[in-house]
Order: sequence, then C-alpha cells, then structure tokens
Amino acid sequence: MSAVLFDHVTKRFGRIVAIEDVYLEVPEGKIVVLVGPNGAGKTTLLRLAAGILVPDSGRIFIYGYESTDIRAKRRIGLMTPMDRGVYWRITAMDNLVFFGTLYGLSLREARVRAKKLLEELGLGERINDWVATYSTGMMRRLEIARTLMHDPDVLLLDEPTSGIDIDAKHSILNFIKGLRGRKTVILASHDPQEIELADMVIYINRRILNEAPALKIVKVLVKGSVDGLSEFSVEGVGNDEYVIVTTIDRFNELMSKLAMYNGRVRVMDIDVEVAVAEGNARRVERVMRRREGWL
Repeated sequence: MSAVLFDHVTKRFGRIVAIEDVYLEVPEGKIVVLVGPNGAGKTTLLRLAAGILVPDSGRIFIYGYESTDIRAKRRIGLMTPMDRGVYWRITAMDNLVFFGTLYGLSLREARVRAKKLLEELGLGERINDWVATYSTGMMRRLEIARTLMHDPDVLLLDEPTSGIDIDAKHSILNFIKGLRGRKTVILASHDPQEIELADMVIYINRRILNEAPALKIVKVLVKGSVDGLSEFSVEGVGNDEYVIVTTIDRFNELMSKLAMYNGRVRVMDIDVEVAVAEGNARRVERVMRRREGWL
C-alpha cells in the first residue's frame, strides 16, 4: 500500500485549474520533492493531501483512508511556513502542548513529547521563551516540531528552509534527512539542498510531468558563482545570473553539485521543456516558467 495516493486529482479555483488529473503514488518511508514554479500546484497538492482542500474530481488516500477522513488527518502533519503556524505571545512549550492536546494527548504526554522534539531540533535552551523572541530559523524549527506533535506518519512540508540562515537551514535539512525510513515526507521546494534530500523528484506544472515519455531537458536559472560546472551547459544572462541546461536524468546530479556551494548559489527558477503528442502532430510546450524572457 502506498503511504499517499493521488488518484487522478483535479482542483480548480474558479476558472483557474490549479492541478489537473494528477496521479501519484508516494511510497512509505521515502522523501519526495515536488519541483515547479510558483503557481504550479505544489502547495495545492499538499493542502489536498492534508484534507484542507477537497478535489473537484479524483480522490486522495492516506494509508487507504480518504484525505478528508479523520483517520487520514491523524496520520498527516502539515507545515506551510508562509502562514504563521504558531502563536507568538506564548512560549514554545505552551505552543506545542496546546497543539498536542488538540490531537488528544494528555498534558503530561504533550509536555514530554514537546520537550523531546524541541531538544531534537536544537531549541532545548529556549523552551520557555516567547516565540516572538525567536529568529526566523528558530520559528521554522518550532513549526516542524508542531507538525510532529501527534507523531504523524506523513509530513507535508512547503519550502521548510526558505529565507533562513545557513546554520538553521543545515539543522532542518539534517533533521528531515534523519526521518527517511521512519516517516514519509512530501516536500515542495525550489532549493537545491532540499531537492538533494529526495528519493524521488516530481516535476509538476498543474500535471505530473516526470512520467511523460517525451520529457527532454531541464533549464535551471541560478544566481551566484557557478565555477566548476563545466560538465553542464552554462550561459550567463547578466546580474550574476546563469542558465544551466541539463537532461532530465542528470537533474539530481546538478542539484547535488549546486548544494555543495552551501548557499552561495540560489536557484531562481526551473523550466522543463516537454514535447506533447497531439495526434500526428507534435508541439513543444514550455512549462514551469515564472519569469518571461529568461530562456
């Protein structure tokens, strides 16, 4: 049984099709990273899996239960850092105890669980400090702890390390890496170091693209020095930005190499060029584009 199954799922917001006919099986214990531009449907997919959104067609199953079923929701932990997922004017401990009791933990159980998670995430010395005094990186670690309070089987993480310093980022990445085999993680990301964690990378722009047999190449727009990437095609486009071109099968290799720059190179956008069959004709469809004119 798959941990998570998206069974031909479509979601619309008015006239806008956020995701269309997505079929995806996520194996248990794996780290799966969703890659695509802003508006590609990554966050929508996570919210559907969490049961926050309901598909217009198709079904989502969490260990065999539909995503809106309470038995599915108890097995899901969702982190969306663009929303404030914790309360600022109470302590980290009080935050986690509150969320733990919402999932049925006793006060004692919640305190023991909260203390353990905060220590594992490097916040042990700040347990009793107001969250308002936390840095952005500390806040992200607290949000991950909140996501794990009820010990879910599946974690849904939306760009968990965006906008934080290198040390905090490494701490979170190492923690997520340690979950492999113990939790199923679905992570939406543009970041090469987050993508490097993946057992499976899914290219999405409304539809799942990585399973299409006609996929050709990936073009990655980065900012920063890219010395040492001579095995890839690299073209400068000004303002310290470069387009790196690679084939689909070497994408993970490229992401791993970019991760070795330890934050000195930032991924700005990812574009996949895919040929789509239409009867006897073929056309080239440009997808995953956020910034016009950079290709």
